[in-house]
Amino acid sequence: MSLGHIMVTSDDLYAALSDVGMRSESKDIFVNIFNYIEDMTGEWFALDTVRAQSIHVAHDPALLAVDEIYAGWFAFWMCVFNSSDNGSELEAQAMGSIRSLFFVAAHNRQITVPSAIETWWLQTADIHRNHSLNEVAA
Repeated sequence: MSLGHIMVTSDDLYAALSDVGMRSESKDIFVNIFNYIEDMTGEWFALDTVRAQSIHVAHDPALLAVDEIYAGWFAFWMCVFNSSDNGSELEAQAMGSIRSLFFVAAHNRQITVPSAIETWWLQTADIHRNHSLNEVAA
């Protein structure tokens, strides 16, 4: 098995952050939780476990609300899903992340992100063949 970073293009992530309604100022704060990579193929944001954990202590809560953090993670995992091959392990990881984000956000009394995830899940059901967040296609 070949291991690689889970990462998305900078342009895709910024577009997805706009799609979930994140303010411009919040986007620039949120992307700091990723490892920024620039190479000959473009600009990328890769998962970074240390940075992801530090955002909760390093930022001013007045600058980035909890609902924006949930929305940002949803945007990231949508990008991963959209850039993965259909039926791939990466697609399954993205779906699992989005599914768990739904339940964690709902548990923490978020309204907007769980609703957006439900809508996205139904709109993409023909691709991933899972018609409900409660079920998995066999």
